[in-house]
Amino acid sequence: MAFAKTIRQLVTIGIAVGLALWISTDLLLYTAVAQAGTGNPKVLVGLARSNSVSLTFSQEYRLVTRQGSQQIPAGGKVSFESRRGNLNVTVSSGSSVLHSKEVASPVTITPSSKPATASFSVSGQGNPNPGFPGQEFRGSAVIIEDQGSLVVANLVDLEQYLWSVVSSEMPCSWAKEALKAQTVASRTYAVYKGALSDGSNIATAGDIKIWANESNQLYRGKLHEDPRAVEACIETKGQILTYQGKPAATYFHADSAGMTESSRSVWGGDIPYLVAVEEVPHDSPHSQWEVCFDLETLSQKLKGVMQASPIDMIHGCEPGTSGRWLYASISSGNKNANVKATEFRSLLELKSMWFSVFKRGGGRETTGQLNPGHEVYIDNGTSIQAVPLKQCTMRNPGRSQLAVSGAYVIGPGRPGPITFVFQGRGWGHGVGLSQWGAKAMAEQGAGYKQILMHYYPSTDIETWW
Repeated sequence: MAFAKTIRQLVTIGIAVGLALWISTDLLLYTAVAQAGTGNPKVLVGLARSNSVSLTFSQEYRLVTRQGSQQIPAGGKVSFESRRGNLNVTVSSGSSVLHSKEVASPVTITPSSKPATASFSVSGQGNPNPGFPGQEFRGSAVIIEDQGSLVVANLVDLEQYLWSVVSSEMPCSWAKEALKAQTVASRTYAVYKGALSDGSNIATAGDIKIWANESNQLYRGKLHEDPRAVEACIETKGQILTYQGKPAATYFHADSAGMTESSRSVWGGDIPYLVAVEEVPHDSPHSQWEVCFDLETLSQKLKGVMQASPIDMIHGCEPGTSGRWLYASISSGNKNANVKATEFRSLLELKSMWFSVFKRGGGRETTGQLNPGHEVYIDNGTSIQAVPLKQCTMRNPGRSQLAVSGAYVIGPGRPGPITFVFQGRGWGHGVGLSQWGAKAMAEQGAGYKQILMHYYPSTDIETWW
């Protein structure tokens, strides 16, 4: 499609929808530049920050600065340190120093020839998120000085970037159609985030729109490329999901455990294709889970949002369609704190916000809150059936109401220390594609396009290059 009219002439990134903390409301325009002979756009991926960093190279590379360029021999090493807003660069080969000087940020190091086979490896000191050792990356390296620290980025063909992403995000032993669905979702997400770049205008760390860790998509480089994932990428080359002609916000997660959630109920804002949908029934290690905290441990984990102790009760608030809580309320004596779902999950390291919570022990009655999306067992006179709590009506003297916000329960007392028990389902925020759900659909014969249309209804699949 002639590089899809040069990626629609200009790729429009950043759909102006109301995910306030997640989605920019500006329309950012990025010119997608095709690599000569391949028709692939490139993506700029942030790898990590470090106080100092060294790179080694599989073949000849070229170090490019504003002052000029310097050849780096195969097996050569380049070391960087931050210097008053600039970079101190040392190029060496074996025990010989070939070049050492202070240069302006940023610095780009690109393959001199044979870019398809070129790679570099990174080692760093003072890196708060270690992950460099043993990793190799295709394409070019970009080093940016940022307020006294160094940001390391990778400018790489988008399709080659996906070889590692899909291999890292989904088990490659899964059905090919699930891998292809993940590939299209991951490719779309990178385009949507505005990560496309030709590398010519990089100036600051703010130019990096996508990172290699869990905050965006896992990217672990050349040594983490599975042949089945590579095949899935090749067979879907250039395909992305669009909504009204623009790249879709293709969020995904590990397992919805039966039903996904709408973006509105997780982050706020209405996105027509990020709505709650039911899944193919399946079992996974995340279908049901339980986590217990003694009172001291819980208080320690939540001390940043609730300094008073002991904690009396925790309950979820404003359940979405599935039952996932929008936020959690923590009470201690006459004090109360409301914590957003993303923060609460992080503080307690819970798999999801789709949980029931109980306080038991201490010889007192067990009290707690049943999630409205979880089942309760009902005896209808002829059989006992599992029914979602939100379909039930609570009958109190003088009134009846649907149990849409979760029912409070009281049970017999238990001995032992006071413990908070979280019984939940699923893993992740619950929005968009469920990886375990995609696996189940593929195993039942669904193609990748059918899987994508199920999890992102109202979108289209288009080939952009």
